[in-house]
Amino acid sequence: MNNKYSTNLQNILILILVFISFFINQYYAMQGAFPIESFAHYDISLRILSGDVPFRDYWAVSGIFIDYLQSLFFLIFGDSFQIYVLHGSIFNVIATLISFIFFKELKLGNLYSFFYAVCFSFLAYPNTGTLYVDHHASLICLISSLSLFKGIKYNNKKYFFIVPIFLGIAFFTKPAPTIYFLIFYILILSFYIFLNKKFYLINILTVSSFSFIFFIFLFGLLNDISFLNFLNQYVLFPTTIAENRYDGIDFSIKNLVFNFDFIYIFLVPIIFFYFKSIYNIKSFLSSDKSFYYLIIFCLSLSLMFHQINTKNQLFILFLIPVLSSFLHFQLNENKIKYSKQIILLICLISFSLTVKYHLRFNEGRKFHELQNVNFTKSVDANLIDKKLKGLNWITSIDPKNPLLEVNRIKTSLKSIKKINSKYMIITNYSFYSSVLNQNTNSPSRWFIPNGGAYPVDKKNPFFREYKNILIDIIRRKKIESIIIIKPIDVTEITRYLNPDCLNENKLDEITLELKIKKNCNF
Repeated sequence: MNNKYSTNLQNILILILVFISFFINQYYAMQGAFPIESFAHYDISLRILSGDVPFRDYWAVSGIFIDYLQSLFFLIFGDSFQIYVLHGSIFNVIATLISFIFFKELKLGNLYSFFYAVCFSFLAYPNTGTLYVDHHASLICLISSLSLFKGIKYNNKKYFFIVPIFLGIAFFTKPAPTIYFLIFYILILSFYIFLNKKFYLINILTVSSFSFIFFIFLFGLLNDISFLNFLNQYVLFPTTIAENRYDGIDFSIKNLVFNFDFIYIFLVPIIFFYFKSIYNIKSFLSSDKSFYYLIIFCLSLSLMFHQINTKNQLFILFLIPVLSSFLHFQLNENKIKYSKQIILLICLISFSLTVKYHLRFNEGRKFHELQNVNFTKSVDANLIDKKLKGLNWITSIDPKNPLLEVNRIKTSLKSIKKINSKYMIITNYSFYSSVLNQNTNSPSRWFIPNGGAYPVDKKNPFFREYKNILIDIIRRKKIESIIIIKPIDVTEITRYLNPDCLNENKLDEITLELKIKKNCNF
């Protein structure tokens, strides 16, 4: 009866988790927008359905897996912002359920596992809501860590087999933080294999890795994707960004310690238990439990370093329930005096931190730079187009008058609809393909002047590569006009193309048309 009751309770809790994790993300994704991020994969995914491919038809430094998966969502369910958000909501559900399984693996019981999983669901995807490469990649790396954990715990080959596949998917979501995980995984697995003499795992990991590489090679071949374009855009160009970011990393106490106090409050006691176990148990270093610690350390360090390096708003908050649950597990394992009281304190801290960051990032939409915005002024994006129905439009561009911004966008769309020539649109309102039902032929998913999405400095070794891709798209697709939507500046085009080849024609307040002169040498 007890087992049957436990199973029934678990099933009920899973259903509740599905409901919470889905609707919490679906709701907050509709509260305001940060155009450059909120729509980053929208138009690109639709363009893939029309035959465009990354590296050839747009410059890609990350997000390839998301693009193709979202295109599948659009293909099955149709084109709308609700379906765009659906992808992120389902991902939040999957990550939450996997975290619940992990907490159960730690033998925390149904109720504690449910508690930590609910905290996880609030801190994983909802702070962005819409698709975001750092969230996707980080959560996939987390899932790969939990697979490695289960592989070691149960000595199960299938979990080891899927670890390289998850890492491969994470890499094609965003190379960083995946590369940090890869380095740590190689070290962890090398120690695990040689200390425990499980050399058969080398064959499993090799077969899995090469199977994924073969699939990617075949996919690129079938889609006519140049390996050189892939190498330059996805592998080599990001290293030039990383060099600049590494040089600019702030190694102050505030940046390295106080900004991650929500992690250290759990990680420091975990480290204490690790060294205590090494001291008390002679064979601990080669034991499975020792590798549980190493996985948690590497997970934390990789994501913390990635967070520092990206210089974005906090997106690794989901580590709070993961680390607190592992500390809970260690208290049970070490049979500490007053452990029940300490566990209750851990739960209280986890709950307090979850509420704190929920209010700041979910309610306040800080991740989308909307923390000081009056959301009562938002308007339904249905005013722009019915495909955006449900999105409460307010952005950091014009937060005091979102209706004015909406009307400007509507006017811009009307102006473009009057153009009969083949055009390219340069905008961070990346839903124009959807609303116009036309391919925008945009050379990048983002347009930012800092060089983080494509090379903007002529000294960058890949500047000419991007310029050639842009010119190739114009010539191959017979583009006659380039349309710039404010706040994008015209220099996002003129730094690559000869201004003498372009005739400016202001269509409306935010829309500028650059007509390309025939037979002009770019």
